[in-house]
Amino acid sequence: MTVMNINALSVIRGDLLLDELNLTISKGDRIGLVAANGRGKTTLLECMAGQSEPTNGSIVRARGLRAGYVTQYVPERAYAKTLYEWVLGALPAEQAEYES
Repeated sequence: MTVMNINALSVIRGDLLLDELNLTISKGDRIGLVAANGRGKTTLLECMAGQSEPTNGSIVRARGLRAGYVTQYVPERAYAKTLYEWVLGALPAEQAEYES
């Protein structure tokens, strides 16, 4: 079952970061992103999570899919919580209650 399909994704942020990327993620897949600094890893994850828009291309998510994303730059207010508490706080109340 496909959970996310990335088609011809291009992102330009001053420089070309991603060019015509095609990627299919299926249920149970495990993916690692490896590249030098400034090559678009964070930008790709932000696009996948819906926090940033690509310059071209599309991302199709399975119905009901919620992509979570934890920023690499942690906000000051997060230091008082554990990662688990921070993630629970981002979930809808009924899901957070189920997860805790």
